[in-house]
Amino acid sequence: MKRKKSKTKLDKINALLTDPYISRHVPETMEYEEKNLWRMLRKHSTVYVKPVKGHMGLGIFRVKKFSEARYEISSANYIQQVRGTQLVPQVTALVGDKDYFLQQGIDLATYKNCPFDIRIVMQRPYKVWRLTLSSAKVANREGAVVTNVAQGATDYPLDEILKKYDQRRNPLSTFRELVDLSHQIASVLGSAFSMKIVGLDLALDKKGRIWFLEGNNQPQCARCKLVNDKMSKEKYEEARRWLTEEKTHQ
Repeated sequence: MKRKKSKTKLDKINALLTDPYISRHVPETMEYEEKNLWRMLRKHSTVYVKPVKGHMGLGIFRVKKFSEARYEISSANYIQQVRGTQLVPQVTALVGDKDYFLQQGIDLATYKNCPFDIRIVMQRPYKVWRLTLSSAKVANREGAVVTNVAQGATDYPLDEILKKYDQRRNPLSTFRELVDLSHQIASVLGSAFSMKIVGLDLALDKKGRIWFLEGNNQPQCARCKLVNDKMSKEKYEEARRWLTEEKTHQ
């Protein structure tokens, strides 16, 4: 079967939902429509509204339900409480004419009370997917909407956060679960789309469950704060050189 060129985050999510095991790690996701927003809010107290095409956390906002009559809309630099009758007009105005999707909010694990998620970069310079980069992105405040470094979060070595985060689960077994799931996700995405590198945003909730948030086939890794050690950096640079050379000769 001919593989497609991956275009959006929603494409990748839909591909992963076809896998019975991985789908259990994907939050409920729907295209943005008024009826879908109400459907999601009936089931989840927090819903994220995300652009189908986007990067660095731009354009993401969160809807929290306090009651049937009171909601909160917030982003990295915006917060407003609205009545139920105001919710859809306000969200529609924020969405504008861009394509958005809805995603179940996850009660993220925290480090020093600030939520964090996890970036795993997988590369396939030859025939086997391998982990080249990993980090934990810790938000700059409690209750932050996004955990992107471009929005003020801080990169930490993943092993450091897994040893010290507030919920304190077994760091080694958690890391192994993250790596195993990342390999399975990369395998599914690599079979569905034409891609040899993918940045996976994963998350732990406060009960220790792992969630897939989104995938990016052009991950922003130039800072190299993501790299935990010299060997990882060398692996990353080697894979990047190989991919660049391959693209040049195509």
